Amino acid sequence: MSQRQATKEQQQIIEATEGNIRVRAVPGSGKTFALTKRIVYLILELYVEPSSIVAMTFTNKAANEMKYRLKKMIGDFATCYAGTFHGYCNLILKEEIYRLSYPKTFVILDKKAQVDLIREVADELGFSLKDFTAKEYADRICEEKQDRAYIPLMLDTGREALQKKIIHTQDPFYQVYYSYLKKQRDNYVLDFEDIIQFAIYILTQYKEALEKWQGCCQYLLCDEYQDVNKNQEYLLYLLSGKYHNLTVVGDDDQCIYGWRGSDVEYMVHFNERYENVVDYSLSRNFRSTPEIVAAANSLIEKNQNRLEKQMYTKNPHGAKPVYNCLPYEKDEAVWIAEQIDAAVSTGKKYADHTVLVRAASQTRALEEAFLAKKIPYKILNGARFYDSEEIRTVLAYLRMVYAPNDLDFLWTIKRPRKGFGKKSIEDLKKYAAEHEIGLFQALGEQIEQGIVKKEVIDTYYKNISELHKEYDKYSCKELVNRVLDFGYREELEQDVEQRRLDNVTELITAIAAMEAENQDKLSLEELLAHFALFTAQDDDDEKNVVKVMTIHTAKGLEFDIVFICGLVDGQFPSRRLRNEDELEEERRLFYVAVTRAKTRLYLSSYAAKSEGFPVRPSAFIQDIDYNLLECVGNVVQNGQTTPQMLPKKTFDVGDKVEHKIFGVGTIVDINLSTQSYEIDFEKLTGTRKIMFRAELKKV
Repeated sequence: MSQRQATKEQQQIIEATEGNIRVRAVPGSGKTFALTKRIVYLILELYVEPSSIVAMTFTNKAANEMKYRLKKMIGDFATCYAGTFHGYCNLILKEEIYRLSYPKTFVILDKKAQVDLIREVADELGFSLKDFTAKEYADRICEEKQDRAYIPLMLDTGREALQKKIIHTQDPFYQVYYSYLKKQRDNYVLDFEDIIQFAIYILTQYKEALEKWQGCCQYLLCDEYQDVNKNQEYLLYLLSGKYHNLTVVGDDDQCIYGWRGSDVEYMVHFNERYENVVDYSLSRNFRSTPEIVAAANSLIEKNQNRLEKQMYTKNPHGAKPVYNCLPYEKDEAVWIAEQIDAAVSTGKKYADHTVLVRAASQTRALEEAFLAKKIPYKILNGARFYDSEEIRTVLAYLRMVYAPNDLDFLWTIKRPRKGFGKKSIEDLKKYAAEHEIGLFQALGEQIEQGIVKKEVIDTYYKNISELHKEYDKYSCKELVNRVLDFGYREELEQDVEQRRLDNVTELITAIAAMEAENQDKLSLEELLAHFALFTAQDDDDEKNVVKVMTIHTAKGLEFDIVFICGLVDGQFPSRRLRNEDELEEERRLFYVAVTRAKTRLYLSSYAAKSEGFPVRPSAFIQDIDYNLLECVGNVVQNGQTTPQMLPKKTFDVGDKVEHKIFGVGTIVDINLSTQSYEIDFEKLTGTRKIMFRAELKKV
């Protein structure tokens, strides 16, 4: 994209520099190219100081792509901020968190460390939390922190308010929650939610801080604006308050993260939130064939709550999207494997093929079919490398060297094993609590007093203490090798398969590459922030294998040949949908899947999960004009090979209807996924679930 000239649509956006701007972009329309060229235009043509330009993205991968393009286009002038919301808020906190009596060396908890802390807190309270429950609690804590009311509790230096909350609540979750907040404060650690919330809190409570950071945002840009949640949206609102030069680029038809707080309304009603908004469009798709674009348009037009736009393409024509409904789920998987096999035999690569599923649990039948056909494949499900114990251990040691804290102490004291058991840790915790100090400092005092006498523990303490005093003398790569020499390298070398040592070697290689790319010395602080803010979408794989992933994982990516399988009601759309808004988000998810395809698109469903369990094709199949699909296969439904036509909802909640047997009743709920009404009949006890296809009369 960067090798060609901008289109007329893109050039308008590049040169429209002043005021609040909304860009409505379709999939594959070159929006990142336009945003990058806009930054270049501001710097090279208008001579805007690069440090006053801020570009927000949602993943490190997207940010790195933008940085790479900028570097290629303008070299040393590419010093503006291009990164994630969390990354920018981390910059704010590094300079401003002193206002909240936090040190600059605060620690950021990754998701795994957060779950570990929750489990530790629960243990101290006498609860027993299994992994699943601890993760559930982490999700609930995330929900609680959407309201910034919790922050004053964490800023109470005496911890009295939190202590009262812990004592007076009877709810196990809130006991864990308030204890978790206290533990965070005691150790000066922030989790992912805190990073943005603390930044917003500082900007709203300290006028001079707000004015300072508004001054850094003379030109503020946000990519993938449809994905913002209320706190990210509010942050943009605050930062753009001085210059009112906020440009947002997004596609409301790709808003698929409602479950984590994203709301399509922010994109749709942007012009009501901000003054004098100018709208631009990027309607040309550079990715897909006209046949795939037509199918995508036909699908998404069924949504009501959306901005009006019509995607088009000038790409060469190709084949119609293929639809097949197989007898059973296993047959569907075999059919997909056969299509891939046939394409590879004509010269295609396995890597040209991607299978998209609604949920990770759908992959079993696919894996069996691929194994039977000897098709190489890879299930992509997020950032596994950085979740491995050996990588977490190395990073924990680095955090201890940077800023000793209780959480990483409890992790590193056990890795490698040092004979410092549960009883010793409990005694150390008690000592630390009595003296109101951290565990690492408590260990040093106990060693000095002769309470702890083990040589291996003494060596552990001295190694970290000495390196803590002089870590800034070393490169990050050297620091990793130094902490490995604390005894952990020896443990890794005993691994027969060498897998763990290979992972650590890969980490060192990645750090060396980062240092080579940085003009200035990469500090330990910057390195730790980079890894703490690493997101699942940043994982990548380039091997010659068929990729299998969820649609959410595929967001923002493109593939030559795409299979979307499991298109059955109850699965896609999900059976858990409660209202029309959720159905529209589910349709947007299908739209995202369809628009990942460049040249070929295959859609498939099945008539039964297994014998005796019939299902219906997804209602989304009939949302696409039948003439735009090539229907194949021998499965006959209602005498046709076309997808079974599903009845539409004709009544609303509150309507009184009459059933020919059950009589008159009131509709109390509607399930769009199962295509049924829940009706409270006057003559019956309890409600009944009646399908849309039933002959009901409105009373």
